[in-house]
Amino acid sequence: MRKKLHKYLRLEWVAALLLVVNFFVTYNFDLEFFRLVRLISLCTLVIYYLYKKHVKSIFLLLAFLFFISRDVGYQFFEEIWGAELYMASATIGYLLLFFDRIPYLKNGIKWSTVLLTFVLVVATGSILLLLGDLAEANLETQFELILFYSYGVSLILLVLAACYYNHRLNSMRSLLFIFTVFGFVVSDIAACLAYFNEMNNFYYLDRSLFIVSMALLANFGMNVEGAELEQADFLVLKE
Repeated sequence: MRKKLHKYLRLEWVAALLLVVNFFVTYNFDLEFFRLVRLISLCTLVIYYLYKKHVKSIFLLLAFLFFISRDVGYQFFEEIWGAELYMASATIGYLLLFFDRIPYLKNGIKWSTVLLTFVLVVATGSILLLLGDLAEANLETQFELILFYSYGVSLILLVLAACYYNHRLNSMRSLLFIFTVFGFVVSDIAACLAYFNEMNNFYYLDRSLFIVSMALLANFGMNVEGAELEQADFLVLKE
């Protein structure tokens, strides 16, 4: 029975079904309902990840739990506590993914890496400041604004970690991770523009990249063979 389920419950099929459902709901229903569908979609991907029993990283598992917490806060985003829960949980989730990659960031800083880091910090920092100006008028407390910038900084750190991780190992798994992180970036920017600037068409971009990024993150976590190959390659690089 379990083998049959493994055969038919492929991650890409699950993600494709969730994309179709989210697009349908986004087009046909109100904000409150498609927020709920997004939460259900995320829980579906996390359950799939746990079902496969490839949990190797406590950081990744905790990140998924905080992403669920973020989407719980998303259901009540118009309440102060909901917005704070959303931004605080997202910040912690991104930092957990950053800490998960730290072992790959400790060895061998090169000038090309320094230049890449500088460019990314300037680019992502500029975007964060622009979004901060847009969001400030819609946030009710100074603490929310602090959380908003903390949220952005945690994502910038994750982008830097993903780029350096891929630069160091240049593997399919590291490439998968960088696609995941850039999906988070574009999804979050689209969500800000859709909500704070009432550009509702951006909800489609937000929702599609959110589902794709979470599915890629689940795939990343389940790729145990790729993780073992990376460990071997990393040990060689350190010698």
